[in-house]
Amino acid sequence: MTLPGPGEVLRGLVVDTIDDEGRGRAMVKTAPDTILEVAIRGAMPGDVVDVAVERVFAVRGLAQARRLGPLGVGAGPLHVARRCAHNGPCPACPLHGVDEGFVQSLKRSRVERALLDAGVPRDVVMATLQDTVYGGGSRQKVKLVIAAGDDGASLVFGHYVPHSHVLVEAGGCALADDGMQRAVALLRERLQTAGVPAAVLRAVVLRRFEEGIAAILVAVGPCPVSLASLWPTDALLGLGWRVQSSTASDNAIVGGTVDDDGGVVGVVAGTPLGGGAPVVVDSFCQADSAGAAWLVDKACAHVMEGIGPRDVVLDLYAGAGAFARGLLARGARQVVAVESFPASVEALGRLSPLVRAVGGRVEDVIDGVLDDVVRGGPRGAVVDPPRKGLGPVAARLGRAESLTGLALVSCDVDAGAKDAKALMDAGFVIDAVIPVDLFRGSAEVEVLTLLSRR
Repeated sequence: MTLPGPGEVLRGLVVDTIDDEGRGRAMVKTAPDTILEVAIRGAMPGDVVDVAVERVFAVRGLAQARRLGPLGVGAGPLHVARRCAHNGPCPACPLHGVDEGFVQSLKRSRVERALLDAGVPRDVVMATLQDTVYGGGSRQKVKLVIAAGDDGASLVFGHYVPHSHVLVEAGGCALADDGMQRAVALLRERLQTAGVPAAVLRAVVLRRFEEGIAAILVAVGPCPVSLASLWPTDALLGLGWRVQSSTASDNAIVGGTVDDDGGVVGVVAGTPLGGGAPVVVDSFCQADSAGAAWLVDKACAHVMEGIGPRDVVLDLYAGAGAFARGLLARGARQVVAVESFPASVEALGRLSPLVRAVGGRVEDVIDGVLDDVVRGGPRGAVVDPPRKGLGPVAARLGRAESLTGLALVSCDVDAGAKDAKALMDAGFVIDAVIPVDLFRGSAEVEVLTLLSRR
């Protein structure tokens, strides 16, 4: 057997493990002395499956494939009932319809392996790594790519198959609430009825606020029709049309830089779930609001241990202020919040007189922030860096000898493990490592690492 090509069907593959992207793995002999590893979307350990090859990475001896046939109960020992209307593996939710205990163990094992690979001593990992905490809330923010359907006239709202430009329809997502699903359906209907070409559109971002749902359409040019005609007033607080910047990467469709030329009907800002100053649709938030609320309170409770009214607490990579609000609720009286996104800096400034908002990248302003802090320096800090992690900021925090409690929030397990090791090397002790499942249906996991200096 030679290497299979895209579209080729392989039958009877036995799945014996799973990778970090939530794909089952099987081995296929392609020649007497050649083994091809197949990463299968929709397959779990213990399954025996037929698959359609999607892409082959010949140099790596790896193929990506999609499981054929129905999912759900009966598809294999780890498959359970699904709520999703799409009877096929979803690019965004590969672990939807999989036994919850297995999913939580998988996420914990990812964190354990990352910590050990980063050089954290095994005895520390075994003593501090806790079981995965399950969030369980509906998604408060949804991002969908928009493209033309097979007929060239209809629109598809969905997600790309990993490592491809194949778009899979994702309307009616079981992990988004009914209001989100209805808003997506109405927007698609109105765009199609108005004849807005798919070539103009790139994506839609929806967010649930305390007041309701708002959305922003991201496009490559101005709106060709009246924006008001596209606005389903009974489903959305407001609708924005934003043109993607010519300097933004094509890969930054839903989260990249966009120009504010398109305008707004209604309002595309509101109160974040859980409270706080109003923010815009595309300001950062965790997808799972219930799990995020637990994580915020746990992090702030740790940081605030032993903090007095005169002590300064840092909120680095502060976003729109979820941790700042949590610190205030736990009794903080002096919070310095650092954030680079202008709209979030503005929201932080309106949050409370007890919060001092500092605009700029943390790595650029951290020295000045630490130098400005009076009364002996900051006593506690919450740090929630982007996927790349803290980098050199970790060592700088280590040199701030006044810090006694620190909560590190990591959305990438490998970067988070490296940051934890760097903070240990800088003099901190790991008290607990808690995987938190804020990404239901996916293999992603948020990690909360609680550290102290004694």
